[in-house]
Amino acid sequence: MNPQVRYQVFVSSTYEDLRAERQQATQAILEAGCFPSGMELFPASDDTQWELIKRVIEESDYYIVIVAGRYGSVGPEGASFTEMEYDYAVANGIPVLGFVHDNVGQIPLNSTEKTDKGRKQLEAFRRKVMSRTCRKYSTPAELGMAVMKSLMAEARIRPRIGWVRADQARSEDDVLRERRLSDELETAKVRINELAREIRDRAVLGDEVSEDMLAQGDDACEVTITFQSQDKKLVCENINLTWDEVFKVIGPTLYGYIVGKRDGYNDAGTYPFQDNLEEHIRAKIVDRVQGRKIRIETSQLDSYILQFKELGLLMFAESKDADGPVFRGVTLTEKGERRLTLLSTKRRAPATRPPMKPTRTTKDRSVSKIRAPVE
Repeated sequence: MNPQVRYQVFVSSTYEDLRAERQQATQAILEAGCFPSGMELFPASDDTQWELIKRVIEESDYYIVIVAGRYGSVGPEGASFTEMEYDYAVANGIPVLGFVHDNVGQIPLNSTEKTDKGRKQLEAFRRKVMSRTCRKYSTPAELGMAVMKSLMAEARIRPRIGWVRADQARSEDDVLRERRLSDELETAKVRINELAREIRDRAVLGDEVSEDMLAQGDDACEVTITFQSQDKKLVCENINLTWDEVFKVIGPTLYGYIVGKRDGYNDAGTYPFQDNLEEHIRAKIVDRVQGRKIRIETSQLDSYILQFKELGLLMFAESKDADGPVFRGVTLTEKGERRLTLLSTKRRAPATRPPMKPTRTTKDRSVSKIRAPVE
């Protein structure tokens, strides 16, 4: 029996002659973790109360009937209220547990039926109850043990809906749904934090400096490089590029990826796209540097990233593996992807139409040839 579910058990019997039996049955029901209901709660001879009894039977999970030496008070239809309750439980599909006194002859005379009609009705009712699953008992204590065993076995074989505390009224589907919603809530919280950081990491100078006031496009971008001359001296030189030129060189490395600074032994603290920009500049001044490597300070790349971020072309972003740490870097925005594509794609040259040949007509001729008649 599910410890969270408590079953309601309706106890039906005559009352005055079976006080001890009802007490034992009630105690057994409580010890089984259920709660009893029955005629003690209302007078069974009131027609209005009969409607209440039917309602309580309908709400009950199991029905117990105890039959001994009395048939009980008779209702308007000629049947006892105990039999009426029994028939109503059977008709409504409530599992019925019947308990019948083993030997009516041993019941004290004052607890038995006095009339022949009553004894006949009692015997017919006993046979009706015994036609279904039923146990016999001899003493109230024996009845209590039989009720507990039968109720626990019935609850195991045919569990019912039962009752639970309001704070425990959750099915397995409810628990799974709650877990799923909890997971979705945690995912949403993480996404909200990511979006908040993205918003914070996007352009921040909109109120102070408008975008059209920022250097961009074909504006000059001065890049400071260092390299060794032929006589092993360190040379520092400023190279003029355009902002579009820089973006076109570093952009492809960022397309579809979140890129951060490297942590290798020889290139720690540098960006992967830094090599591309250095090679691009070296190709421009190859006559001076020859095959020697040039270097751009990473701090310059940091400033370029901030510039492109303010232009809405780059943004800071994060990624996280299932069990790994959060990786933070920089990537292209949608606007940056469009700008890079525009700068990088080649366009077809406009088609040139061949010159049209002039056509000569009679009107255009300055001299007309007239053929002389043949003689």
